[in-house]
Amino acid sequence: MHQPPKFIQSLLAKICPEYLWEGIAGDLEEQFYYDIEELGYKRAKQNYFWNAVKFIRPEILLRNKFKLKINNTIMITNYIKIAGRHMARRKLFTFINAFGLSIGLAFALLIYLYIQDEHSFDKFHANAERIYRVEEYAYRAWDPDPENPYIQSPWLQTPFAPTVKEELAEVEFAARFDTGEEYVVKSGKKIFTEPITFTDPDFFKMFSFPIVSGNQNEFLKEKHHAIITEAMAKKYFNDVDPLGATLLIDIDGEKEFEVVGVMQNPPANSSLYFDILVNQTHRFNYERSLANWSSFNTPTFVQLRKGADYAQFFDNLQGIRDKYMSERLARSKERYSIPDDVTQFEYHTTRLDNIHLNNNMYWHKVSDPQYSYILGALALLITIIAAINYISLALTTSTLRSTEVGVRKSIGASKNQLISQFAVESVVLVFVSLILGVLLMYLFLPTFNDFTGKAIELNFLNLLEIAGFAVLISLAIGLLAGAYPAFFLSSFSPTRVLKGGASTKVRAGIARPLVLLQFTLSTTLIISAFVMYQQMKYITTKDLGFKKDQVLVVPIQLGWTEEANLAVERVRNNLQNEPDIVSVAGTTSSFNRGWSRYGYEINGENKKAYVWAVDPSYINAMGIELLEGRNFSASIPSDTTALIVNEALVKDMGWDTPLDEYLNWREDTASLGYKVIGVVKDYHFRSLESEIEPMFLSMDKYEIGYYTTLLIKLKAGSLPGALDKVEEAFNESIPDKPFEYTFLDEDIQSQYASFERWMNIMGLATIFALLISGLGLFGLAGINVVNRMKEIGIRKVFGAPVSSIFILVNKQFVLMALIAFIIAAPLASYLMNNWWLGDFQFKIEMGWPIYVVSFLIGLTVALLTVTYHGIRAARLNPTSTLRYE
Repeated sequence: MHQPPKFIQSLLAKICPEYLWEGIAGDLEEQFYYDIEELGYKRAKQNYFWNAVKFIRPEILLRNKFKLKINNTIMITNYIKIAGRHMARRKLFTFINAFGLSIGLAFALLIYLYIQDEHSFDKFHANAERIYRVEEYAYRAWDPDPENPYIQSPWLQTPFAPTVKEELAEVEFAARFDTGEEYVVKSGKKIFTEPITFTDPDFFKMFSFPIVSGNQNEFLKEKHHAIITEAMAKKYFNDVDPLGATLLIDIDGEKEFEVVGVMQNPPANSSLYFDILVNQTHRFNYERSLANWSSFNTPTFVQLRKGADYAQFFDNLQGIRDKYMSERLARSKERYSIPDDVTQFEYHTTRLDNIHLNNNMYWHKVSDPQYSYILGALALLITIIAAINYISLALTTSTLRSTEVGVRKSIGASKNQLISQFAVESVVLVFVSLILGVLLMYLFLPTFNDFTGKAIELNFLNLLEIAGFAVLISLAIGLLAGAYPAFFLSSFSPTRVLKGGASTKVRAGIARPLVLLQFTLSTTLIISAFVMYQQMKYITTKDLGFKKDQVLVVPIQLGWTEEANLAVERVRNNLQNEPDIVSVAGTTSSFNRGWSRYGYEINGENKKAYVWAVDPSYINAMGIELLEGRNFSASIPSDTTALIVNEALVKDMGWDTPLDEYLNWREDTASLGYKVIGVVKDYHFRSLESEIEPMFLSMDKYEIGYYTTLLIKLKAGSLPGALDKVEEAFNESIPDKPFEYTFLDEDIQSQYASFERWMNIMGLATIFALLISGLGLFGLAGINVVNRMKEIGIRKVFGAPVSSIFILVNKQFVLMALIAFIIAAPLASYLMNNWWLGDFQFKIEMGWPIYVVSFLIGLTVALLTVTYHGIRAARLNPTSTLRYE
């Protein structure tokens, strides 16, 4: 039987008075067992913790037998007063310390919010711990590499969901969730394209998306029901109640759907997104797919019954495989030469609340978990830099408090009391910084959301967690960062100090290496951010082998039909005399809007190639270079079964004279295959993360596909007039379909959105680090000037010019910047080459200009930071300096 967490019980029992504890414990246990039944054991434990925390409040603590000793209370109060006076007396150093720490804390809190959001995905579903996405792990070809044995995919067969629900006792509900494809939706005069999600009625029993209106038990029970989100309700019906209203959706022909429910918009931390939900049976070729166990075309979720044995469920999944797929698997096993002792296909699962951080498999909003670790490390780095500041600046002012220490020791203050005093001062300063840090976090949050692509909002729950995290981190920084100054100051000998024998020099031995470490970390960030910037610049300016500027991408909205090809011709004819239109081309998909890839066997060897259906205008419109042969021609009938291939395919096939070759990609042994009539220069039809692989173009609409997209090349400087003409031609050629477009260069840029976000985050971290490091250097420069007052005075008496004093004071910082750079350069090189640049097949070389510019940036920041102290030292009056010494 499950028990409440003993640690929490024990802690609360110590805090609460005995006469209150019995009642509190009873209430907590009663709620705990109720939560187990309703929410499960794990959620009940979490609730128990938070319910227990709520009892830790003053009216309970003050009634406890435990009381602070009055002497201790007075002493701590006194320490806080001294801390306040000390901070007020040295406003500049207090400001530097508090500001540096507040920046570090603000960054740490922002990163905490990011990580908290990453790990909150899908946990809002009440049954998240019992819902699993079922996946296929399969060999498509024999690959003995043990690190990557399977192709993993969340797409399963259409009959899988109804079969497991009927045959497996562990499964309570099952729902297919097929989303993403866009269809034309109409309501009155409003017409748009929207992503339509095909699902099952069980979806609403499994997932906890709040219902705004409608009866959840009746959702999608009828074939022509539709559920929409609040955003869609507002878009199509304004403020009118949409229940009972009709939407016309063009799914394999225009159909009427009755709106029977409105759901809240999926939250930002949901792995499932949807706008309009309709019954699964509307999917193209649904009935035929329902009898087909060889077509993997829909993601599927199952919810297990309470108390179901997961291990038994997993075994039963493989039983489903054996029952319905054994003959097919035996054939493909032989075809792909997979050894008998290797399992070719398995069903696996990922629990719903783990989907977001499972980047081994494609899914919407999937995230790499290592990003959280890297960001956590960045936050820790910034916090360390800020803490180093505190130590070095505390040491800077330490000699100014030597007399105070001597007096306190001479009247009986123990070393422990002095350590306590300085520790309390440190904690007070950190808490002041915390208030500033929280304010900065609040101000920076919108910018941080823009940089990271998040939609984080502050609410009661995350504020509660942030408060706990902030207090813990502040205490840790306050005690750790204040420890060394506290021990250092308390070690002063009262006799030497009061006799004036103590050195006025600040022992900066520990401060200097700390600041060097600080500057090394900052230089590492500078180099890393600069590399990221250069790589993004390289991506956006690299010659992709085609002309991406001034190209409109316009979906035709007619599906995979002959009518779509005819529509391309109509648009082209309507625009042929427009001087602002360079050319109009049709294709199966634009560059980052999906692709088709075929596998085939040539002379016993497995080959693969990407393929696009294009018309004769495509190559010229995109500015693709034709190396050999000729372009397609609409006037040559045999060109419908001809191919234009790229250099990579020629190399892959080992052809010397490609124009004499045929490619039997359909594995039709009765013929030679398709004639190769042209070879184009390799161009980047996918992102720069990938190598250029074999690819061919075809005009075969029956085997390759119909056109779904128009690519319209505009004359430079012709916007917006050209857009109006294109829209007019589109509406005339394809009436009743919405004219929607994007620009190809922006589409291509969007492929690198995640990398751009990382560049922004690294840039932000670098700015924070430089700010804090600059403050640290400022403090160290102050130490340097204090220690060399006498030397500076003597040099000035003997006529040293101001410039030589300035150089004398600052030259060590140039040396420090150089040492920091020597350490940081190989570190940043290793991190960038093995992490960020490693994701790109096409990337920059980390050559000397990157290092030189980064060094100069670091050096400039260092010199600007210490200039104040340099000028101050150079302008010192030698008389007053030597008298002081």
